[in-house]
Amino acid sequence: MSFLDGMIRAAENAQRQAERRVKRVAMKAFREINNASPVDKGTFRANWNVSIDSIDRSVDLEKTTEDVAANVTKATAVLTGQALLGKTVYISNSVPYANKIENGYSPQAPAGVVAPAVTRITNAVESGQL
Repeated sequence: MSFLDGMIRAAENAQRQAERRVKRVAMKAFREINNASPVDKGTFRANWNVSIDSIDRSVDLEKTTEDVAANVTKATAVLTGQALLGKTVYISNSVPYANKIENGYSPQAPAGVVAPAVTRITNAVESGQL
């Protein structure tokens, strides 16, 4: 193997490792946010959307806790298949009361949902745990 071949192989390996980390961090973020979401009927938790390079603002106010597992499966498929270096991963929830929940409206999540999850994920990445 030539020096150039070795460098190409090393670069490809580094990219694969980086993409695995992107997927791991994005999946952990989704799980943290999803699991921290307060539940009454489950509509809020079942409306977390994961998308790549553009925000998915879709909402289905008919969703309940019965739809959460399917939503997690859908998010996992998006992240494992499309979360790559150079792509932006969006985790969004566009139910009309999402901002209220994030601002402490729910006693189940008085500090909100996203902000605490971002803090936990950032700390885990910075400490090398993720």
